Amino acid sequence: MTIRTILAPVRGAEGAERAMDAALAVGRKFGAHVELLHVSGDPRDAIPFVGDAMISADVIDEIVRKVAEDTQARINRARARFDALVGDHAVRRIEARPTRAEAAAGTFSVAWRHLSGREDEVVSGRGRIFDLIVTDRPMADDDGLPEATLEGALLGTGRPIFVAPPGGVPSIGTRVAIAWNGSTAAARAVAAAMPFLEQAESTHILVGQSPTARQPLAEDLATMLAWHQVKASVKTFDPGSGHVGNALLAEAHRLHADLLVMGGYGHSHLREMIFGGATIDAIFAAELPLLMIH
Repeated sequence: MTIRTILAPVRGAEGAERAMDAALAVGRKFGAHVELLHVSGDPRDAIPFVGDAMISADVIDEIVRKVAEDTQARINRARARFDALVGDHAVRRIEARPTRAEAAAGTFSVAWRHLSGREDEVVSGRGRIFDLIVTDRPMADDDGLPEATLEGALLGTGRPIFVAPPGGVPSIGTRVAIAWNGSTAAARAVAAAMPFLEQAESTHILVGQSPTARQPLAEDLATMLAWHQVKASVKTFDPGSGHVGNALLAEAHRLHADLLVMGGYGHSHLREMIFGGATIDAIFAAELPLLMIH
């Protein structure tokens, strides 16, 4: 198994193209094809709902005009960033269906796509036909769009999600940490991460000290990974009295991990998801890449 196709939504916000940078880095790592997707909404959707109150046609026109201008500016910024990065990376563009030779070559390539709609809904639907989806990590001061897109991708695609941290990272997947509790979600995450694990220089299986942690399975997981020529060590950490997610991140940082693999599970509204106490903390605090699957 390998990663051959990657989808990354890019929104053209000022200084906020972490997903684009990370997708290109992962694409180069695996010789994959990367589709950089910009989704723009209908400016008319920005008209506020005010019940029975009246809004003049002039006010509506002004709102639509300003939103349309901002939308076009975002498209222009995203496309300019795409053109610059593609030039810097000296990467081949393949916009149409690849030829048999192109598909077999395993050469790093990119494409640009612009679609209309709600970003979370478009990514949720289109993401189902890709091997990996790369999204930005939600930030406390953003407009909520990265969070909605991550939620749509995680819950709506059935595909692994790579969450890019702020600030970028010098390397991806050379030192991998696995958050392991023996759950179905954790098992799916390990399976999705095999392309990274098979190339990693070191792999650590992190198990929290708690009565519910299924610790005997950690050694069994290490044995299974050995059959894939992945040498993994089991590390037990004490979550203490705080959030287990924060303790998990601290242990991953202590091991100098540049990828944390973990299961994500729950239902609608990302901040209200049931993650066994760990995943939600990791999403909003991680300074290293995350690989997750629902």
